[in-house]
Amino acid sequence: MHTAISVDVRGDVDRLYALAADVPRWADFLPHYRYIRVVADSGPQRTVVMAARRGPLPIRWRSVLELVPAERRILFQHIGGPARGMYVEWRFEQHEGFVRATITHDLTRLAYPLVAMPLGRYILAHWFIDPVAGKTLACMRDIIEGMGESDTPQRRHDAAR
Repeated sequence: MHTAISVDVRGDVDRLYALAADVPRWADFLPHYRYIRVVADSGPQRTVVMAARRGPLPIRWRSVLELVPAERRILFQHIGGPARGMYVEWRFEQHEGFVRATITHDLTRLAYPLVAMPLGRYILAHWFIDPVAGKTLACMRDIIEGMGESDTPQRRHDAAR
């Protein structure tokens, strides 16, 4: 099972990619993220512990993060948490006047049998992944579309306090 969610953003692909690739700072400018901790850094890959909220529910997972700037891709392999075994790919493509950001989730190799069964994958995809990924993309779209040329997400976050 695969899921995909996309958003179209008025703006520059490099600016949106830079915002999304700044994963360790997501909690600074994405209100549904509680924290991101880098626990290992080995060149092109980092191991991160990520925590967010799905509505009032706190969720937490561990991933291996890899940035591929030449291809404007961000890759995650979940190595801890209920979605262990899931692969996630972010892609950014410039179109005339907008950027399409797409997140795909590959749920075919989930490690926990209860989560890997059809009902478990359905719940994971539609009750957790889609809402969190959708909110993440919507927040990033709003940040990019609301930014001036000299703004940064941190400055916008500080101004909102």
